[in-house]
Amino acid sequence: MNRLVIASLPLLLLLTVPAKAQGQATEDNAVTGADDAFGQSVGNERVGLYDGNDVRGFSPVEAGNGRIEGLYFAQISQPPPRIATSSNIRVGLSAQGYPFPAPTGIVDYGIETAIGQTGVSLRLEHGQYGTLASINELRLGLGDDAGIYVSLSRREQNRHEGGDFSGSGVGGSISARPFEGATLTAFAFEGRMWNDEAAPTIFPGGDYLPPEIKRRQEIGQPWAQRDVRNTLFGAIGQLPFGAWDVDFGLFRAGRVQPETYADLFPRLRADGTTPGRVIVADGNNSDRIHSGELRLSRTFGSADLAHKLIVSARGKRGSRTFGGVQRIELGESSLLFQDVRPEPVITLGPENRDRVQQDSIGLAYSLARPGAFSVDAALSASRYRKAVDFAAVAREDVAARANPLTGSLTGSLYLSPALVLYGGHVRGFEDALVAPDVAINRGDAPPAIRTRQSDFGLRYAFAGGLRLVAGVFTIAKPYFNLDPALEFRQLGTTTNRGIELSLAGSIAPGLNVVAGGVLVDAGIAGAAVDSGLIGARPVGSSRRRLIFDVDWRLNGGTSPWSFDISINSLSARVGNSTNALMAPGREVIDLGMRYRLGLPFGNALLRVQVINLTNVYSWNVSSSGSFQYERSRHVTASLVVDI
Repeated sequence: MNRLVIASLPLLLLLTVPAKAQGQATEDNAVTGADDAFGQSVGNERVGLYDGNDVRGFSPVEAGNGRIEGLYFAQISQPPPRIATSSNIRVGLSAQGYPFPAPTGIVDYGIETAIGQTGVSLRLEHGQYGTLASINELRLGLGDDAGIYVSLSRREQNRHEGGDFSGSGVGGSISARPFEGATLTAFAFEGRMWNDEAAPTIFPGGDYLPPEIKRRQEIGQPWAQRDVRNTLFGAIGQLPFGAWDVDFGLFRAGRVQPETYADLFPRLRADGTTPGRVIVADGNNSDRIHSGELRLSRTFGSADLAHKLIVSARGKRGSRTFGGVQRIELGESSLLFQDVRPEPVITLGPENRDRVQQDSIGLAYSLARPGAFSVDAALSASRYRKAVDFAAVAREDVAARANPLTGSLTGSLYLSPALVLYGGHVRGFEDALVAPDVAINRGDAPPAIRTRQSDFGLRYAFAGGLRLVAGVFTIAKPYFNLDPALEFRQLGTTTNRGIELSLAGSIAPGLNVVAGGVLVDAGIAGAAVDSGLIGARPVGSSRRRLIFDVDWRLNGGTSPWSFDISINSLSARVGNSTNALMAPGREVIDLGMRYRLGLPFGNALLRVQVINLTNVYSWNVSSSGSFQYERSRHVTASLVVDI
């Protein structure tokens, strides 16, 4: 599908589906909708200190701490932004009230529905370096108590590392209110990405940074193109029955990779050359997880002193095929130009099989006096089973069993209507990271690990809507990473201690701010550190992150014009396992504007942004020690129409 066809799709929808405008896409604004600075997204807009890949130095997604509408969800890839119309990072005070909270935080997704709405939302995007995309949404209200939502998307992406890829997605939901207070929603999504050339994965061979590569220069092999298909199906419901409320969610997430590659530059020299470039060819991989939760809750007592009892059953069944890779040794090569090699014959070996099962029964109780205090306690008993069958006869199969007992105790105390103290302790049981591409045991997933977290702090609400949150935290869990032989295994225990600040809300009519900061002291303890095998800080960790986002809508919030600025400051990151290499810190500034236009048949929004205004050249560092440069300055523009 060429770009002309992509651009014409919204016009075709506009002509074929006339409707009364009730869409929401023109109203998406993460800054004005943020309750705190810890991480929120609305549609394609995102703001905050954290996201699903990094909360207090850890990943809630990798840990399996996902939720959909508050219900347990084991995800494989991030739900698309128009099906999952919003996401929120829940830590500290915002995690209180969530039954069965988890260390590392929670990422909670909201699902798009169309109950009582009829309309079409059309989005055309001219993204980074000439990327062109279209997103078309239909909301069809079936009376006041039901609705159908459909989303179609198409993307021709120009990547910041050079090269491009194609993507498409189709999804939707059906929602209904069968009786007073009840809601039922079923949703589905399928997305595909293809012709995605593997970008270089860089590992410096010493205590020095890679040279400054010319950004957007294609370096990969044109035949090393990836193909992936993601699916997500689910059903959620909230059903009141007398004094009891029944909430349920059942989800199936899947990923199929017929063809995938990793382009590795290990032992990179200071001049940008490597003695042993490797392409890892893989394919025929699949990953499927069924997960869900059934929850019964009852609130009793009085308005002055409310009790709530929750009984929950949740679980997951996962199966994964991986391995069977072919390592293609390219030998001497360089990052400074495209060193194209002939396409080899790919012969993949037999696949390894990974199966996991976890079931939990939980009981939670909360006691709250509005404006005075709240106490939440929860206890869960789980049954965990994991088995890995390796195709290679020389490798011993893995079988792990555990029956952990986990729990939490959290609470809040109102010292005044504006000032709240909060605190709590949580013990959890969660998934460990998967071995990265460069590991000799690539794709291995260790058994689940035990974790714990303590935090406390305060929230102060200023007159006018501005809210301050300040807290301290400590999180401890086993530390998995690469040893000098590139085997991914447990190397010790890591503890992250930190201070986090959030300031969010309205300063004046039309003027909103989201500002925050986190200071983290991340440390590793264990024999590997004591012997000098690795350093005392985790690879990829940084001590400080600050954000400052302002959205200013002129004329006290009534003008069609608004302007925004985003400043993201990150301190130096640990660049290798010995802690002898540090990637310098960076400050990235983005500028944006919105112009809103009323139309006879709806509303329109023009959104323009300049990303990385000062064109900072900096390096991102993954937890495995791979380097990738920050995107160069570029302009994005989108036109959104609600009909």
